[in-house]
Amino acid sequence: MKKLICLTLVILALFGCLAACNFTQNTSGDFAGEAASAPKVEEMMTALAENRTDYAKALMHPNAAEKSDAAIKQMAAYLSGRKADAIERISINVNTATGLGGKARQEQVTYQVALDDGEAVYLNTAYLTNNDGSGFVSFQLVLGLV
Repeated sequence: MKKLICLTLVILALFGCLAACNFTQNTSGDFAGEAASAPKVEEMMTALAENRTDYAKALMHPNAAEKSDAAIKQMAAYLSGRKADAIERISINVNTATGLGGKARQEQVTYQVALDDGEAVYLNTAYLTNNDGSGFVSFQLVLGLV
C-alpha cells in the first residue's frame, strides 16, 4: 500500500512539473488596428533625426540599453536632421507569453519610412514589454529591400 501511495505521489509531482502554467500565443499578419509600439517608433525616429541620443536610449528596453549606444549614434549620424514624413507598417508579428515568470509581449514590426528629402528606408523593430520594463530590444534602420 505504501508503494502505491508513493508511486501516485511521484506521478502527481511529475505531472505538476510537466504541466506548469506557460501559455504562448503568436499572432502575425495584417491587423486592422495600429501596433501598440507605433507611437514609440515615431518618437524614436524624431529623437534620432534631432540627434537626441539620450532620449533615444531611454526608449530602449532596460536589457538592451547598455549595448545600444554605438548603434543609436550611427543611426542619428545617418539621419543627420532628416525627419520621417510618413511611416507605413509593412508587417507585424506579435508574441505573447504568460508563465510563472510573468507576462511578456513582443511586437516585431517592419515599417517603410519616407524621409523628408525623398529617400525611403525600412525599419525592423522589436518592442518588448515584460517584468523588466518596456522598450525596443531591436531598432534597425535598413537600406535597400526588405
